[in-house]
Amino acid sequence: MFYINYILILIICYLVGSFPTAYIILKKRHDKDITTEGTGNVGAMNSFDVTGSKTTGIIVFVIDFLKGAIPAFVFGYIFQFPIQYIILPMIFIIIGHNYSVWLKLKGGRGLATSAGMVVIINFWLLLIWCVVYVITNFFKKDIHTGNIAATILMPIVIIFPASFYVKFTYGTGNDSFEMLFTFSCLISLLILIRHIKPVMEMIRAKKSSSSSSSSSSSSSSSSL
Repeated sequence: MFYINYILILIICYLVGSFPTAYIILKKRHDKDITTEGTGNVGAMNSFDVTGSKTTGIIVFVIDFLKGAIPAFVFGYIFQFPIQYIILPMIFIIIGHNYSVWLKLKGGRGLATSAGMVVIINFWLLLIWCVVYVITNFFKKDIHTGNIAATILMPIVIIFPASFYVKFTYGTGNDSFEMLFTFSCLISLLILIRHIKPVMEMIRAKKSSSSSSSSSSSSSSSSL
């Protein structure tokens, strides 16, 4: 019976995560289809880029953040599930957000929703992510590079010192660090998968730019 209930919980969590916040808000407020405009990413940043409205971007971010924070709080502090039983439902929420059944498996990149749940599970994960992002973005001036660097380094940073981070993890116990590390790795993996496309587009754009520059140089040389 437990396993049947747990499977139902996972399905419900996927459906909660799959609620297409940005798509609905942009349709209602701006009559725009976010899946076909901008980057096509169904998230807060693209909502702002497509509409130019900070209010819209903030509304989308807050709702997506709460999609992660509220379930994590309910499972942890109301139902008091052990952390090992919270991880999988949280992952299904991110999967739902990234691959919404209502948008033919299109979705966001899971950043806001992940931020909401890690604030409840261990707020240090979000602080680490933000610090790495800010530092990387300061030097590279590229959102995707900052996102990727912060996402990759988040699970690595918590290894040193592990004992410090465990103290702030929900349901602290003998296996809390293993659970925290697993949780952070799974979140990072889901976020990174959704960054493959923009990174490939960025690489192609740079190659195209380099080719254009080379062609221009060749033309100039030949004309001389």
